[in-house]
Amino acid sequence: MMNFARLGLLKLCLGIAYLAVASAAGSTGSTGAAWAATISKDDQYPFYEPDLVQYVASKGSFPVVVVANPFGAGKDGALLAGLELPSYYPPTPFIATTPQNRDDGHIVLVFAPITAANGYDTCRTPASQTITGQKGDTTNKTLRLQAAFCYDDEVVSEAFMEMPKPKGPHDQRLTLAIDQFLDILLPSQSPNIGTCSAGGGNC
Repeated sequence: MMNFARLGLLKLCLGIAYLAVASAAGSTGSTGAAWAATISKDDQYPFYEPDLVQYVASKGSFPVVVVANPFGAGKDGALLAGLELPSYYPPTPFIATTPQNRDDGHIVLVFAPITAANGYDTCRTPASQTITGQKGDTTNKTLRLQAAFCYDDEVVSEAFMEMPKPKGPHDQRLTLAIDQFLDILLPSQSPNIGTCSAGGGNC
């Protein structure tokens, strides 16, 4: 069990937010073409606090577990190299880790998540949450991505993203979409601060 009191965390209620990100494919020579990423966030996890993100970043790197990378085995480093924490956090490189070696705060990225994917199971057993290679896998057309910010095996925040499948891990459209994705997953403020009931029952 994580010690949120030790980290000075508040119990918070997270709202539902949706963000559509469109990026014109100007660098590819296409005209009038746009790729849209739809991003959503779940509000089931009451412990999100930006100070926890700062705490993880203060260690000098931010561990990420990548599950079912659609760009191929061994490409996790290439995928993470182009990503950054939102600009309101200190510049901190993402580094690939494994479910066995993860510790403390980290992010889990699950490509082609199963229909019933949820942050609780993603943080506990990341590899169980992908449909890659199974019946119903549509990763050849659409990139679907679930992200969970975890502390040990507990979920802190979660988001889902869907977009037309990019060409590779260095595709600028993917980088832009995941940048926006991380803004949703790791906001600079606790989304519903001040909205708790007088008795604290909603927090």
